[in-house]
Amino acid sequence: MALLRFIGLATTAVTASAEVAPAGAGFTVTASDLAFILKQIKIAEAHVANTTLATGPCGALVGTGPSQIPNPLVSAGLRTVDGSCTNIQAGQETFGAADQTFPRLAKPEFKAAEAVPEGFGPPGTSTYAQKKGLVFDSEPRTISNLIVDQTASNPAAVAAASNPVRTQGNTGVVQCPVPQPDPPVADCVPAGETMFIPNVTTDVGLSPPYNSLFTLFGQFFDHGVDQTVKGGGTVFVPLKDDDPLVAGPDHIFGNTDDLRQDLRFMVLTRGKNQPGPDGVAGDNPLTPADESADDVQNALNTDTPLVDQSQTYTSHSSHQVFLREYANNPAGKPVSTGKLLGGIAGTKAANGMATWHTVKEQARTLLGLQLEDKDVTNTR
Repeated sequence: MALLRFIGLATTAVTASAEVAPAGAGFTVTASDLAFILKQIKIAEAHVANTTLATGPCGALVGTGPSQIPNPLVSAGLRTVDGSCTNIQAGQETFGAADQTFPRLAKPEFKAAEAVPEGFGPPGTSTYAQKKGLVFDSEPRTISNLIVDQTASNPAAVAAASNPVRTQGNTGVVQCPVPQPDPPVADCVPAGETMFIPNVTTDVGLSPPYNSLFTLFGQFFDHGVDQTVKGGGTVFVPLKDDDPLVAGPDHIFGNTDDLRQDLRFMVLTRGKNQPGPDGVAGDNPLTPADESADDVQNALNTDTPLVDQSQTYTSHSSHQVFLREYANNPAGKPVSTGKLLGGIAGTKAANGMATWHTVKEQARTLLGLQLEDKDVTNTR
């Protein structure tokens, strides 16, 4: 639907100077079109009505009946919301379905992390192999800093900024010494200042450079096809003493705006494990046994790879109702305004997109429903 709207906008822009045709002109639905649509609906209805544990999730779809698909290669019927039965070849019924474990291309290796700091538990080394509790690992932040740091303090950034192919002949970048001598060093980059690194593709500029649209689309598309359930423990990421966040807003270490020692960490949530042979995920603190010991460290993907807008506009009416905007009518009853829900009036986001907070607030104040933050992202 979003794609159709985009195409419609583009067409309107091209033909704006032409005479506007009456609404619906050029779009004709024939009796055979309606018959085709009805046929797909009947296939879907028969699928729902006749699916049993014995037939499997897709067994009722394929067969010789009037509302069945004659063989798995025929494109007919309607897709299920959870993505199952999109592929109805034998043994492939769950390909692309939601709530499936992520496939692995290689054997997992759960490495040791760092020592448990004093006050966080028994002394020892934390590891990603543990099925519960806290893991301490500073490497994710170190890797992130090396990738995004484009200042002269990062040797990799200096190398990129000094590459004569990328920078039209510039062969050297150095960081200014602190303090600067007299006379000062010429053509140096002050500490903390971002260097200019041209946007050149990895084929040395033969292809057009990437831009922010490429990044935004990749981020959106990726978040639309995978969503990991969280809850398999916590990772604390300690900040190194030379981390930019430690230096504070002035980017200078060792003065009053440095980050407090007790705040020098980040926190991440690990993916939720799957139950092992005992059928229990995680540890029950009320029992002497550790039920998490046999947990399987494979995460579920709660989304489907269907390229649609379900992650934006939802895929079920019971969810869509919360994304609509409501207002009380003269009788004091909430009615839909016909608009999508936006930001809360009187806030900075008043003219922006709705957030989860906005959805909860409208549901509470206008619809009389209390929404809780439980599995909020598991919506497929």
